[in-house]
Amino acid sequence: FAMLANVTMMGMLAGLLVQTIKNIAEQEEKKKKLIKNLNSMDDFWKHIARVDADNDGNITRDEFFNMLSDRKTVRLLKKMDVDPESLISLSDFMFVEHKGRLSQKEFKKWVLELRSTQTASLKDHYVTRKFM
Repeated sequence: FAMLANVTMMGMLAGLLVQTIKNIAEQEEKKKKLIKNLNSMDDFWKHIARVDADNDGNITRDEFFNMLSDRKTVRLLKKMDVDPESLISLSDFMFVEHKGRLSQKEFKKWVLELRSTQTASLKDHYVTRKFM
């Protein structure tokens, strides 16, 4: 009996160790993706700055749509796992909410929240209900 109990405990401990290592690897992978997306977002903002017609550091609705007609823009968005169609469909709402222009910080936050790897949270549902 003692031998069976020891073998069972060793199996459980090995399972816990494997699960812990798996969780750490997943967290490190998420961290790498986030850093990659932030670097891509910086490249994306540099691209936006070139399209910024009035050079005010903000992006307006017209500048946004002009920017989306460029293939490089679409490639950069897809590199960050952002669907350009979802950006277009939500752009009217975002620009109305921010009085027609988005700062770099607001734009980065908005784009990164629309990544396909993002999962919906309870907060997202509350925000959605607020606007209905």
